[in-house]
Amino acid sequence: MSEPPFDLWVKAGADGSSLGGDPMSQQLFMILLLKSQNPSCRFNVRTLNEAKLPQDFKNAGLRHAPALTHGEDVAISHPDEIVEYIDQTFPTPSLKYNNLEADGATADLFRAFCYFIKEVNKDPKGLLNELYRLDQYLAHNEYRFLTSDRMQHIDCIVLPKLHGIRIASRTLKDFEIPVDLNNVWRYLNEGYQHEAFRKSCPSDQEILLYWSGRKDTPDLPAAKRSQISRQKPTFTLEVPKESLISS
Repeated sequence: MSEPPFDLWVKAGADGSSLGGDPMSQQLFMILLLKSQNPSCRFNVRTLNEAKLPQDFKNAGLRHAPALTHGEDVAISHPDEIVEYIDQTFPTPSLKYNNLEADGATADLFRAFCYFIKEVNKDPKGLLNELYRLDQYLAHNEYRFLTSDRMQHIDCIVLPKLHGIRIASRTLKDFEIPVDLNNVWRYLNEGYQHEAFRKSCPSDQEILLYWSGRKDTPDLPAAKRSQISRQKPTFTLEVPKESLISS
């Protein structure tokens, strides 16, 4: 008997049905897309309006997204436990990796971004240092992605966050990833061309609304938020041409 499909619950966007801008939700969506290379791995993505929880979601004992349900007995809301459960249920294709250098090169990137975007530190120096650290690692990396020519778990974590840094920092903090970080841009470009990233990626507008709505981040005026929420969704999935020219 085949496994029932997973139901991945993610926070809905401004229209109540599109993908919201949470990078954790994109990470889990990417993992399931990669796992679905195994025909036995089937899943649905269900967007969730947390102000009006559906009854089957509440019946599962869940209160917020992201979350995973599987059949009638499995309901998980902790992201790490969701990843572990998916891996245990469908061990192939494996997305596991063992690369301490890649872990070190990416460990503090998102923390530095959060400090910067939340105005704990108004100077982008810390974020720039972590971007340069990643660039140096990638400069000596022989693979398309961080640890392999195939996407692994680490890419599902880092790529959504790196893309969010690009989109949110530009509008909320007037900060651009330096164009001379050729290796970071090459890595982003590899992600942008991958079906798993493109299918799971929220719109630029949803990423902006997500980050501007976080505690201590630069908020957008109500009129601006309303304007953004009504815009036709756009997806910035190209890199600056000059960023791919090696020095």
